[in-house]
Amino acid sequence: MESPIEILSEDALLHIFSYLDGKSLKNSALVCKCWNDVISESLAIMKNFTLTLNDGSKWISRFHEIMSLTRRFQSIKITLHSREQPYFLEKWAENAIDLLVQIAARHGPNIRNLVLYQAEIKNSSDFSSILSSMPLLNEVVLNGVKVNKADDFTGGNEAFLSKLNKLTVRTCDWNIFKFFTSTPIRELKISNKFVLVDIQQREIYMRFLQASQQLESIDLDLMSYAKMFATALDDAICLKLKRLKYSSFSPSYDIDNIDSNFGTFLELQGSSLTELELNYVHPTTIKIIFTKLKVLEKLRINSVALPTESSFYASFKKMPKLKELILHDNIPCELAVKEILVNCVNLETFSARHDTYGFLHNILNFMAANNPAVKSLSLDSLPEIISPEFLNNNPTVETLSLNMDIPGVILDHVTLEALLSHPNLQHLVVAADEIALSGIHDKMKSDYRNFKSIDLRLLNGSPLTESRANAILLDYITTQMK
Repeated sequence: MESPIEILSEDALLHIFSYLDGKSLKNSALVCKCWNDVISESLAIMKNFTLTLNDGSKWISRFHEIMSLTRRFQSIKITLHSREQPYFLEKWAENAIDLLVQIAARHGPNIRNLVLYQAEIKNSSDFSSILSSMPLLNEVVLNGVKVNKADDFTGGNEAFLSKLNKLTVRTCDWNIFKFFTSTPIRELKISNKFVLVDIQQREIYMRFLQASQQLESIDLDLMSYAKMFATALDDAICLKLKRLKYSSFSPSYDIDNIDSNFGTFLELQGSSLTELELNYVHPTTIKIIFTKLKVLEKLRINSVALPTESSFYASFKKMPKLKELILHDNIPCELAVKEILVNCVNLETFSARHDTYGFLHNILNFMAANNPAVKSLSLDSLPEIISPEFLNNNPTVETLSLNMDIPGVILDHVTLEALLSHPNLQHLVVAADEIALSGIHDKMKSDYRNFKSIDLRLLNGSPLTESRANAILLDYITTQMK
């Protein structure tokens, strides 16, 4: 007699297996031939299988075992060395790349994601062989990968990398870009801090950009931003990006020259760019945004010191397509924020963080009058700023995120009532200290009304559990009674 589990249809098994992680799927595939066949034949499930080769000194000794595996892996993650000492100085590494070429030939046909850490490739043909063994590659992540600078390899990989969509390069020799010239990459992320670029390597990168006609998104860190815009880009580079992100924790060196070249590049993206995130750029870059970027939908500005003179904003134009605006870290004066908001006529999401509190109340009232369609607000704020008056003036707000980073400050009863009775508010996120959160939690347990979600978090980011909230609240009430 068949057991209930044996009479399940293939569709039912696929639905069950879709909830399992990679380790659980591997165990399930060992249960019986039927389960193994169902799992092996499903591309949706097999995407959870990753062939992970950590530390070359270990996986090289298991080479024959790895070659004998029959599972069709979707991803492969390779680390040649897990310690600080360069792997290529050790004897076991002499044939590491040759073994990688063989592993790629064995398991490559189904691989869609390749992650490669700490590899020095002396012969370009070896890396080309690895890539050509993976015709379905969709994403490549390279971290600490170096190629032979003296090699005269000029490209040609586009024929077998026709599916490649994403490329991430971290702390690599910039010569690596010669392997991806003319490939159909749409998303590029570069984090090459501390890796210097000579003229020859920069030319390789510029040729890569010139040939990347399908590139839609670039994500840069400080070093890659500085090196990319150290001099003006070649006129032959005709990118039309949809998304651009520059992340940095400090201004770039020689910033005037770099920002000028970046500004020129940014203007050329005026008819295509829809998402932009910038850190530590020159104020003139902000002027370019509000005068040249016609189709921008999402804008995030971090740590930009904007002028306090109204003349600076005189040329700003309306941004009818801008739906999301985020102003974080060292928000400038009230004038600057108002001049920006008044041009964001159809804004739906607004986030202001690390402001000086003093002018935030005026900004919110101004926003209520000039940005009537705002649905999501995220603020660093004192509780009295989120007043019943403010809530009444912003009836369209559906999501409200409050970060109250002053210990001991509690939302009063009137404000809580206003929050709970707000006609359209559906999602509430509050980060505060334990006492403040416990008071909110106690009130909302019995009166949450039409909320779809309530997220109470401590200032360190961890969620407040119900048992913890009740314990804190009881201790707080007891203390007050004494």
